[in-house]
Amino acid sequence: MRASALALLSAAALASAQDGPYGIIVVEKVDPEAFNGRSNSTVNVYLTEAYENPEILGEVSTLYQIYPWYSYFCFAYKPDGTAYSDDWFGTGKPLHLSSENVPVSSIQCNAE
Repeated sequence: MRASALALLSAAALASAQDGPYGIIVVEKVDPEAFNGRSNSTVNVYLTEAYENPEILGEVSTLYQIYPWYSYFCFAYKPDGTAYSDDWFGTGKPLHLSSENVPVSSIQCNAE
């Protein structure tokens, strides 16, 4: 009983850590086996934290935001901690990193 209560509390703490405004980012990668040569995943990037997931961000060609429709702006960071571009990406403004896959260590989004 204690173990299940502890697991429930841990899950609730994790869920509450991810409350708040977020942007939905499409992480696209070159994938020769995909129908159009590309595959993608969508991730939620919360304003209060950097999104880091090597499994998804390990191979990236393009990043674009599909939600929200208002003034969020995001940056992608290289494994050495520098930004891929001095320019932001957001809704209607994708960030094309390469025609091949490159690693992204994190994505950080902000609001105006």
